[in-house]
Amino acid sequence: MRRLCVAAAAALVMLVMVAATASAHPLGNYTVNRAVAVTIGADAVRVIYVVDMAEIPAFNEIAVIDADGDGRRSPAEEASYAAGACGAARATLRLTAEKNVLSLATASAPTVSFPIGAGGLRTLRLACTFDANLPAGAGGSLSVRDLADDGHVGWHEVTIAAGAGVRLTQADVPARSESAYLSAYPADRLQTPPDVRAGSAEFVRDGAAGGAAAAPSAPLVAQSASDPLAALVAGELSLPIVALALLLAAGLGAAHAISPGHGKTLVAAYLVGSRGSVRQAAALGITVAATHTAGVLLLGLLVLAGGELFLPERLIGWLTVVSGAVMAILGVGLVLRAVLRRRASAEHEHSHPHPHEHPHPHPHATAGAGVSARSVALLGMAGGMVPSASALIVLLAAVTTGRLVFGLALIAAFGLGMALVLGGIAVVTTLAQGWLSHRLAGGMPPALARAARLLPLGSGLVVAGIGLVLTISAVARLG
Repeated sequence: MRRLCVAAAAALVMLVMVAATASAHPLGNYTVNRAVAVTIGADAVRVIYVVDMAEIPAFNEIAVIDADGDGRRSPAEEASYAAGACGAARATLRLTAEKNVLSLATASAPTVSFPIGAGGLRTLRLACTFDANLPAGAGGSLSVRDLADDGHVGWHEVTIAAGAGVRLTQADVPARSESAYLSAYPADRLQTPPDVRAGSAEFVRDGAAGGAAAAPSAPLVAQSASDPLAALVAGELSLPIVALALLLAAGLGAAHAISPGHGKTLVAAYLVGSRGSVRQAAALGITVAATHTAGVLLLGLLVLAGGELFLPERLIGWLTVVSGAVMAILGVGLVLRAVLRRRASAEHEHSHPHPHEHPHPHPHATAGAGVSARSVALLGMAGGMVPSASALIVLLAAVTTGRLVFGLALIAAFGLGMALVLGGIAVVTTLAQGWLSHRLAGGMPPALARAARLLPLGSGLVVAGIGLVLTISAVARLG
C-alpha cells in the first residue's frame, strides 16, 4: 500500500510538471534536421553533413534499414544504409569555387547511431564526411548549397569556417554551429528554427601550412527531453501501475486540453452563441474524445502501413485546415442566426410596443435558439480531428514493445481526459448562458441587457475568427 501511495504521489508530481515538459525531440517528433559544416583548407575543402531524425521519421527509416525484416538492425544493414544515405546526400550537395563545381569524395566511413527518444522509440543520427580539392591560387570564393528536400519540417543550417592556412575575408553564414551540429539545440530557437540551406564565403591563403581542413567536432548524442505520456508505455507493468498509468494518461489529456490552442475559447464561444443545452455540451466532450482517439489510430495505421509514402505532418496540416474551415463555417452560421434573431426581436417590439414597465420574457423573440445535433457533432469533430504527436508516439511505442492493448488504453484515457476538460467547460458555459438568459428575462440594467443580447453575435464572430486564423496559418505552413 505504501508503494502504491508513493507511485500515486509521483504520478501527481508528473502531472503538475507536464506543462514544463516538451516532446522527446526538442524540435518535435516529426522533424528531420540537417546541418552542413564546411571547412576551407589551403588545398582542400572538408564537408561534414549531419542528419538528425526525430522519432516518427526515424521509425519509418529504421524499417527500411532492417532489409531482411527480422526486427533487428545488423551492423551490415546499418553500414549499407549509411553508405547509401551518404551517397544520396553527396548527390544533393553543390560545392563551387570560382563558379567551378567541385567533385566531392567520401573522406571516411559514414556513421549512423540511434539515440533513444520518447517511449523507447529510437531517433536517427547520420554523419557523412566528404573532401574536395581546391583550385590553385591565392584565394577566391566558395559556395555550398544543400538541395535535399524531403518535405519534412526541421532545423537547417550551413556553416563555413577557415582551416589551417586560410583566412576568411567575408561570409554570409556563421563559422560555428548554433546547434553544436544538431546535438544541442538552443531553447530560444525551437519555435523559429533556421532554414538556411546555402552559404558562401571569400577566402585568402595566408601562407601557413596547408592541407585538408580539420573536421569539426560533431557529437553523436542527440539532445532530448522526456515525454510523460510516451514514457508510460515503456515502464514496468503491474495492475496498480496500469491503473495509475491510465489515471495519469487521463490527467495528461486534461492538461493537454488546458494548454493554449486546444479549443477552450472556441467551445465556450460556440455554446454561448448557439444557446446549447447541457446534454449537447456533454455530447460535445464525448465527440471530441472519440474523434481524437480515432484520428490517432488512423494516423498510426497509415504510418505503420506506408509511412515512407507520405508525411504524417502534412496529413496533420491538412486536417488542421479542415478543422479550421469547419470552425469558420460554424462561426458564420452563428453570426447569421444572431442577426436574424435580433431582426425578429426588433420587428416584434416595433409591431406592438408595451407602455407598461414590468419586464416579461417573449418566447417568440428567441426563435431559432438552440443548436442542432449535427452542429455539435461537427464542432466535436473539428476539435478532436487533429491527433497529438504524443498519442501517436504512444501507439508506435506500443507496437514496437508488444503492448498494443495497453497503448490503445492509454490513448483512450488521454482522449477521455481531453473530453472531460472540454466537456466540463461546455457544461459550465451552458449553465452560465442559461443563468444569463434567465436574468435577462427577469430584468437587468439596460446597458447590461444590451451587452447580453450582443453575446451571440460576438460569440459567432469569435468562432469564425478562430477558424479563419487556424485555416490561414495551417495553409501557410503547408505552403
